[in-house]
Amino acid sequence: MNIDQFRDRIPHENACRKFFESIIWQKGRHYPHCRYDRSCKFRGASSRPGLYECYHCRRQFTVTTKMLMHSAKVPLWKWLQTMYYMVCSSKGVSSVILGRWLGVSQPIAWEMGHAIRSMMDPGADNAPLLKGIVELDEKYFGGKPRHEKGVHHRRGKGTTKHCILVAVERHGSVRASSHHLVPSISIWSYAYTFSLAVRNFCDKTLLFMGRTIVKLPL
Repeated sequence: MNIDQFRDRIPHENACRKFFESIIWQKGRHYPHCRYDRSCKFRGASSRPGLYECYHCRRQFTVTTKMLMHSAKVPLWKWLQTMYYMVCSSKGVSSVILGRWLGVSQPIAWEMGHAIRSMMDPGADNAPLLKGIVELDEKYFGGKPRHEKGVHHRRGKGTTKHCILVAVERHGSVRASSHHLVPSISIWSYAYTFSLAVRNFCDKTLLFMGRTIVKLPL
């Protein structure tokens, strides 16, 4: 979906609010604090759009209640637009450029970006195990080392950079683990690390970096 199609599908604030309600309340509208699923909508001229009242505790709420977007004064449309830019940008978007695109200051764009990354955290400690086809890959974190005369900086597995291991379920969730939890850099140590995150791991065929295929023993 390009930016024109995105704006045609969600052209204004009310459509954006309805989109969030359809995503967050897929199983029905409920108050996030008491989890009661019966509520009424305020329809008065002086009421805020999208305001509801819980029948159980009589407290008012909106679709952003108990979310990082709730206390912000930024319109929902700009929140959704920020999510679109962050998802579609493979290398990320700086807060300076993001603020220029949204028409907000750089500090506000920076806070919005961090809030969205926090909401995207799947909560690996309580997340279900990966299933189906799971692929593993590695990424070395760190910039290019400074040039030193007579010093050769090794690349790949010989580097001293911090290694991040990633397991991806096809059409599903992602898990990442830092290399300090892995005893050594090898296909078997990687397999052991992710055996804690993958369901029925010993029955799987391990796909590593898109080219190495190892059938794990039972």
